[in-house]
Amino acid sequence: MKIKGWEKISGFTYKGYTIVNPIHNAHETKYEATILNLNLPQKPKWELSVLTPQHKFIVGENTADGIFFISMWDDNKFSASRKMNKQMMKSISNFRQTFEEMVDEILKIQLLSAPVSHSIVNNSSYGSTINPNNYGNTIPYGQMIQTTQSLLAQIKKLNTIN
Repeated sequence: MKIKGWEKISGFTYKGYTIVNPIHNAHETKYEATILNLNLPQKPKWELSVLTPQHKFIVGENTADGIFFISMWDDNKFSASRKMNKQMMKSISNFRQTFEEMVDEILKIQLLSAPVSHSIVNNSSYGSTINPNNYGNTIPYGQMIQTTQSLLAQIKKLNTIN
C-alpha cells in the first residue's frame, strides 16, 4: 500500500518542529522523514517512520485492516507512536493532526523527564545562585542575603514602633 503524496509533508511545521527529507524504501513499505527543531541553533533531529500494512514487521493480522504504524522519536529516544487506518492515512490533514499530537506528546515526556533542581548552584562565572523549586528566575545568592537582611531590619523597626 503506497502513501501517495508522502513528499508533500516536507515543510510541515508545528511549534518550531519541521519535517524535512521525506523518503521511502524501494518496496514503499517504510516511509521516513527527519524532523528538525528550529527552536535551537544546533537544530537537533528527531525521526519519523511510517510502516505500511505490507511491511515485513507487521504483515499478518493488520494487513487486512490496512493499519499503518507511525513512530516518532527524539535524540534522547523519547518516543510516541500511533496507528492509523487506510482511510485516515489518505487525508493529509489527518496526518498533520497526528504529527502535531505526537510532537506534543514527546514535548510533554521531555518536560516531565527534565531534572528538577533543589540545591544551591555555585558557578564562579555567575556567582552563587539559588532556585529551590526550579520556577521563575534564579536569584543571585548575595542579593538574596541583602534582601533578607533588609527585610529583617524593617521587621525589627516595625516591632520597636509598636
